Amino acid sequence: MATETRVRTRRRGLKNIYIAAVTTNTTESYAAATPIKLGNAISAKISDKFEIEKLYSDDGVEEVVSQYTGSEIEFEVNSLAPQDRRDLLGNLYDNGFLVKGSEDTAPEIAIGFCSKKKNGKYEFTWYYCGSFGNGLDESYETQADKIKTQTNTLKGNFYARQIETTIGTEKRHLYAINVDEANLIDANADAKAAVTDWFTKVQEHKAAA
Repeated sequence: MATETRVRTRRRGLKNIYIAAVTTNTTESYAAATPIKLGNAISAKISDKFEIEKLYSDDGVEEVVSQYTGSEIEFEVNSLAPQDRRDLLGNLYDNGFLVKGSEDTAPEIAIGFCSKKKNGKYEFTWYYCGSFGNGLDESYETQADKIKTQTNTLKGNFYARQIETTIGTEKRHLYAINVDEANLIDANADAKAAVTDWFTKVQEHKAAA
């Protein structure tokens, strides 16, 4: 059996935010379109949320039950093209006009990104299902003597996909996948291969041979 290595080093960067339209999300299958790159990454905040419930018996805690309830994702990017707003927020883009309507619905997407570590290695991530239905924060400011620019901030909610995945003897409804290349060993050939083309498709777990 291969020996694990545990490398712990801080993040010091963020780049390559990609999105992919989710084309199928059922109990039978999951599929996403070819990813496209968003604007340049500035910052991100991700909160995986869990609901905790304590079960009591005999005057004490018998069991603690934890259930994943979703992830809140916030990204700040340098700029969004009108086509990005169509793909992320469901606005209409027609004949050069970006048109916003009350019926606009943010489509279901997957989102991926990578973060550089202090040791020069990268951590790669995909979240499988969600939307930026919480909208877009924008600010405008008049030009003054001191140069100051504005950015775009997206806020969304992500969740587990419907299909159940079997990993070894465990069954899971996956909501994200992550590879930290600083912790890969020779036996992790599939994970090493995945990071070389991480953004060409939404990545799937591969079991060891």
